[in-house]
Amino acid sequence: MLLKFWMSQTMPVMALLLACAMTILALFLCWLSFGSRFAAHAQDWKGVTPPFVGVPATLFALLMTFLSQDVWDANRRAHQAVALEREQLATLSALSGNNGIDSDGVLTAIHEYVEAVVGLEWQAMEEGSQSPETEAALNKLNAAVNGAKFGPSFQRALIDAVIGLRSARDQRLAIAGAFSDDRKWAAVLIIAFITQIALAATHLDRPKPQLLAQAIFAAAAIVPISLVASVNDPYSPPNAISSDSVAQLLERYPHK
Repeated sequence: MLLKFWMSQTMPVMALLLACAMTILALFLCWLSFGSRFAAHAQDWKGVTPPFVGVPATLFALLMTFLSQDVWDANRRAHQAVALEREQLATLSALSGNNGIDSDGVLTAIHEYVEAVVGLEWQAMEEGSQSPETEAALNKLNAAVNGAKFGPSFQRALIDAVIGLRSARDQRLAIAGAFSDDRKWAAVLIIAFITQIALAATHLDRPKPQLLAQAIFAAAAIVPISLVASVNDPYSPPNAISSDSVAQLLERYPHK
């Protein structure tokens, strides 16, 4: 529950919340090591060598690397899907707008599809679902293209564009509906906190070096974790991919 709340925030808020959590842990470990009734027992654990920190730190780096690759790849494919969808819509609009008397039905269907995508489906994707109205509009567009009386080669180009449009939409919906496994983020955060504990264990001589070591690691960890987490879901707020590039087609190719 806390993890979902954290990941629903903007990147600065994510960084601030994570910084607060790591600061609280650092202060607690420092108090436990030097100011609590267990401080004397904690001093008995002196002698842990600094290279020991490399074990959890390496695990953290590896997990963060793999997770970042997954997130960046999903974002790249999400942007490509929107760009391809816009490209196919622009092709359909341009070809139909430059055609003769049979283009009105196609242009109307294109506009209805764009309006359904922007007005309905983009909101539905926030929940990982699709809009039935958009599916109906796409089917109507497909029927309009197949039923229009264009030249064979011209109609073939329009049909190919509709097929490409459906493929781009399917890819967009597949990314939006992909299962979000929060356990991978839990693993990264837990290993980050364990690395803090390892740093504290190697600095049981004085409190200031212990706090400084944890502060340096926290700063290095917070930046990539927050940046990557803020774009974990490409079509979900607060950093969702905008539908403006698709909506602009309504102005670029106005239907009369």
